Amino acid sequence: MLVRMSTPASRSRADRLVGLDLARFLALIGMMATHVWAYDIATGGDTPITQVLSGKAAALFAVLAGIGIVLTSRRDLAAGSPAAARLNLFGRGFTLLVLGLTLGVIPGGIYVIIAYYGVTFWLAIPAVTWRPRTLLILAGIWAIVWPICSQAVRMPLDGVDSPEIGSASWFDVATGGFARGLLITGVYPALTWIVYVLVGMAIGRMLMAARADGTLRRFALLLAAIGLGVAIAADRMAALLLGPLGGVQGIARGMTGGLEPDPTTITAVEDALTEGMYGTSPTDSFWWLVARSPHSGTTLDLVFTIGIAAVVIGLCLALGTVLNRGWSRVLMPATGAGAAPLTVYSAHVFMASVGALIAAIIGSYQDTAWLISSPQLWVLHVAGALLLGWIIALTRRRGPLETLVHASGRALTVLANRSTPLPATPPPAPRPAEHPDLR
Repeated sequence: MLVRMSTPASRSRADRLVGLDLARFLALIGMMATHVWAYDIATGGDTPITQVLSGKAAALFAVLAGIGIVLTSRRDLAAGSPAAARLNLFGRGFTLLVLGLTLGVIPGGIYVIIAYYGVTFWLAIPAVTWRPRTLLILAGIWAIVWPICSQAVRMPLDGVDSPEIGSASWFDVATGGFARGLLITGVYPALTWIVYVLVGMAIGRMLMAARADGTLRRFALLLAAIGLGVAIAADRMAALLLGPLGGVQGIARGMTGGLEPDPTTITAVEDALTEGMYGTSPTDSFWWLVARSPHSGTTLDLVFTIGIAAVVIGLCLALGTVLNRGWSRVLMPATGAGAAPLTVYSAHVFMASVGALIAAIIGSYQDTAWLISSPQLWVLHVAGALLLGWIIALTRRRGPLETLVHASGRALTVLANRSTPLPATPPPAPRPAEHPDLR
């Protein structure tokens, strides 16, 4: 996060990019909607808001995490210490992993993403010093190659559930599939989600350059326009491949063992393509790789959700450049929550679990179903996020969990700086001889 620290506990909000805080807040409340307003109590089906936001809010959060890596490593890189920047990222990733495993112990229906983020941070360590072009090229190549590799790796794992790991917890550490789940077969596989982080890092580097050049608004609008074009292209490509080019038929044949599918099977495939998956695509047909179903981890899913994330980030950044002081105060609870996303997200997971526990204790589904999934429950969680954001903004401090993650990263950075010898003081440069052409 873009801050100048005056003391370890306080921070100056004048140097923050308000647009990023707004984008984080939107990602938070979007994920809350897919968690606590996920299905219609009366019909049991997905709610319209889930159909709209599924996969997109979490992807936005991951792209923003990549931007955050750039912002938190820039001081060490500016000081000429890439080793310190890498150790900082390692420490942050470790703390996120520990926190995620702890949150995963909490019972409830939310798949907690934090442990996967920690592993993704570790995967991003070599990329800390890379330029935007390199980051985007690698992200593009990996978005094409990895889904194919993932499918090939998972095909022999017939006895492994999908996802192999949901909310990674301390109970999973001793299992044989723990590392495989975090990297490949889990609900947020790090080897898939690293694409979002790499793109976010590229956006972060270009964002910092645009801010330094005074072209932030232009960059933000261009980012939104490019993101919109990318999302539309991915959506149309998926429709072409699945429809006229035979993707739906190919998937249906995979489900029937190669036999000609009947209309019922075709309908089942079409329904499956619109539903959210659990981190990976099925392995019975390679045609699944051309889908863009939410959380499928396919190339077109990655490209589409990255495009949507770019639109949101670009528009929020552009809005942040025109907000006056009055509007900034009005939005203070939202930007405060966006400045402490880890704290707000963790509180949301905990309170969702409390609601589910209360519903289980009362036992009457008719009276307590709203505590599991309902618009009013979502409003309560958003209100809680705004309250936390307001408190954090008033105290002008980091969120408690952000403070913990920051401290863990800086602790390793201090070790790196202590182990790096100070450069010798260079001798004074000789003064040039006087010459009429020298100025």
